Amino acid sequence: MKRTIENEWLRVTADNHGAEIVSIFDKRRQRECVWNADGSWWKRHTPVLFPIVGSIWHNTMRAEGSEYHMTQHGFARDMDFDCICENAARLEFSLKSSDETKAKYPYDFELRIAHTLDGSTVTTSWTVVNTGSRTLHFQIGGHPAFMIPDVSEDYDTTGTLRLTGSGSYELTEIGAEGCVKAEPIQLNTNEIAITRDTFKKNALIFESPCPQTVELLDRSGNNVLTFHSPSPSLGLWAPSKDIHAPFVCIEPWWGRTDREGYEGEFKDREYMNHIAAGEEMRGEWAVRIGIND
Repeated sequence: MKRTIENEWLRVTADNHGAEIVSIFDKRRQRECVWNADGSWWKRHTPVLFPIVGSIWHNTMRAEGSEYHMTQHGFARDMDFDCICENAARLEFSLKSSDETKAKYPYDFELRIAHTLDGSTVTTSWTVVNTGSRTLHFQIGGHPAFMIPDVSEDYDTTGTLRLTGSGSYELTEIGAEGCVKAEPIQLNTNEIAITRDTFKKNALIFESPCPQTVELLDRSGNNVLTFHSPSPSLGLWAPSKDIHAPFVCIEPWWGRTDREGYEGEFKDREYMNHIAAGEEMRGEWAVRIGIND
């Protein structure tokens, strides 16, 4: 079921399925800001990634003395959540562990996803609650896809991603089975032109340091949106074809895909989060559409 909140600047629609935002409509510019999930490019809008980000080696995890199997980005994005709050400015959804989730992931949890509208800013927040009696190990992240305005094959670039950060980053490169290679790649710029080849080697994964603010600029240098998150890792991605992609994903991650060949315990993966019984953890990301309200 789709639910909508709006104000004079934006209309935001989210779906109980996956608790993902399926539309952010900019009323001032009369344009859609979120990818429409056309499967010829990519079949999703802004999925929530839980309880893993990326892939686990051979799709196999070892936890609590057993092996479990889970595909890329986990199961939450493909499950129906309950709506637990709906008002003029906020939608909140809840997913609880069940026999279905425990067949893939042996922990008791509640995952709450909230979308809040304030002026021209949409904030997505997550809360993970350990409802079990043992430590909960998990990863979580977002995968929002934002439309790039006026994409045209007449130009070499469709826009620019401007990072707020040091100007010197170590990127992790995707290798076999969607897992990352051992050696980092150096990036020495705060501006990434979006071309047909920008994502030819898959996502750009930032870890050290991780920029917390990313601006999407159109090809004329105008601000389309500003994205912010305190996440410890960040992915930038779009499908790579011989033509320009109509969108780009800015992905905040409290987690990351396995390294190639990792066969250790699930709890010992890199970028894992751990919650004691009865405790909870929270995080968020936000996107401001345009530069002014």
